[in-house]
Amino acid sequence: MRSSKHKKMPSYNFPEDVFAEILKRLPVKYVLRCGSVQKSWYNLIKTPIFITLHTNHHKLLATRDSNNHPKYLFFLNMRDHLLTVRFDDVQCQEYGTLKYPLDLPNHAWYALANGLVCVSSMFVDGDSRYYFNQHRNVLSHGPVPVSSLFNRTLHYDPSIHLWNPLVGKFRTLPDSPCMSFTSRETRCKGLAFGFLPEVNDYVVVHIVKPWSTYRSEADSHSVMIGVYSLNTNSWKKICQDNVFIHRISSNDAVFVNGAAFWTGTRSLERYEPIVMCFDTKTDILREIRFPDWVEFWHSFPVRPFGQSIAFFSEGGDRNYLNMWVLKDDDPINEFYWENKMRGTLSENVRGKVLGVRNNGEPILSKFSNLISYNLDKSKEYDFADSCDHRTPFSYYDEGCKPPLVITPFVETLVFLDIN
Repeated sequence: MRSSKHKKMPSYNFPEDVFAEILKRLPVKYVLRCGSVQKSWYNLIKTPIFITLHTNHHKLLATRDSNNHPKYLFFLNMRDHLLTVRFDDVQCQEYGTLKYPLDLPNHAWYALANGLVCVSSMFVDGDSRYYFNQHRNVLSHGPVPVSSLFNRTLHYDPSIHLWNPLVGKFRTLPDSPCMSFTSRETRCKGLAFGFLPEVNDYVVVHIVKPWSTYRSEADSHSVMIGVYSLNTNSWKKICQDNVFIHRISSNDAVFVNGAAFWTGTRSLERYEPIVMCFDTKTDILREIRFPDWVEFWHSFPVRPFGQSIAFFSEGGDRNYLNMWVLKDDDPINEFYWENKMRGTLSENVRGKVLGVRNNGEPILSKFSNLISYNLDKSKEYDFADSCDHRTPFSYYDEGCKPPLVITPFVETLVFLDIN
């Protein structure tokens, strides 16, 4: 009798196009398992054609209004760097915990787009106050942004990285042209990260405004903008004059419909909250005013909403939530804010929005739990229980970042072909 240990492993020789159609329907973790079964399968899933096929399929599923296909949310705990992916449903169960690469900076700015995470410890202005509150023994003298202090205290590194948490690989980008300015020379700087589906490309936008003391007075309102393309692995440099901004915050930078958005202030002398918008289609940076009644914009960041952005604010007594959506009036090429909702909040619900679900519903906290707010019905629904380790009730201390960032997540195999 022939020994069973000499049995040959079966060979699965499906036509490649048929097998690709089968694999594209699987979640990333199961695609990776299939790749370990047979070398030809692994070679297939590493090809750019299959990676694009798989990404587009799952992005389409995420945008469909259907309960038959899972949708995901990315949870990032800013205080202990706990990263998890959860199902965007009533139970909000965990899909997987993500291992943060040791080679990437621990204290960093993050942005998510189409399954990739942009990471940098190039501390932007909005981050500075959070870390400064935790390092009060460090003093600044003269017109030096607090972010420059982290050269000594938090291992400052201006590098920018793109990371795929599901495949566990990342790429460090070439130096941005804006890095010609040191932290000491920079009045304000910002980063944004997004995906352009029409050209299947990821882009990073890096904006820098220098201190006027390092440039002539005529250039004091000039900015330099670097735009990175993953498809070409290169930057292009754009300079624009007559840009009146005092500071911008990248804590909650938003990239929607080919445009990057940052909140900020227009001048040092007079408090004047604004939104700065850079359109990657036209390479033009524009200013958008907030409604006149808006105060303390840093406590209520903008959020993506469909093909635009939304601004959420609490009422004066914190018992209701306002939602404003940015509209673009094409005939006169101007932006304006449209009030879409004013809903009443129940007791102990915090009106500061932690994130937005795939269906557009804002996520808020109630004690140690999360709730989802139905915009059409102006009604709260329990979303996730026992989240005390992720949503402490005392968040948003003055000058601090929120402890939790929640954003829709789409699986992708991008960077799987990196050795």
